[in-house]
Amino acid sequence: MPVLSDVSKSRLNTCHPDIVAVCQALIQQYDFAVLCGHRGRTEQNKAFAAGTSRLAYPQSAHNKTPSHAVDIAPYPIDWENRARFREMWHRFDAIAKLLRARGEIESEFEWGGEWHALPDYPHIEIKEK
Repeated sequence: MPVLSDVSKSRLNTCHPDIVAVCQALIQQYDFAVLCGHRGRTEQNKAFAAGTSRLAYPQSAHNKTPSHAVDIAPYPIDWENRARFREMWHRFDAIAKLLRARGEIESEFEWGGEWHALPDYPHIEIKEK
């Protein structure tokens, strides 16, 4: 069974409890790395300036405390294999729906891979109500 590295755990622990719950269930069936949870001002503005984020600080879901977004990637990481990112998202979403049905989490999620302006395949965030 896959396990999260200490670095991935540290990053995940900066996230909203619902994200943590889904990721902890996901790792039991699918290997992935946590690339980013909470992002502070410097990190967010650097990502914005580089064009890897559409939002400047503090507008990103990554900037909330705890973070309402997580960036995860199938492990081992192959940035060109979009099918693996899509599979990871479908597994994440299925687990989230199950946990929500059980009353274990409340959040619904959206995947950055479905964004047309700037697809962000590792990005998953809580849908704002």
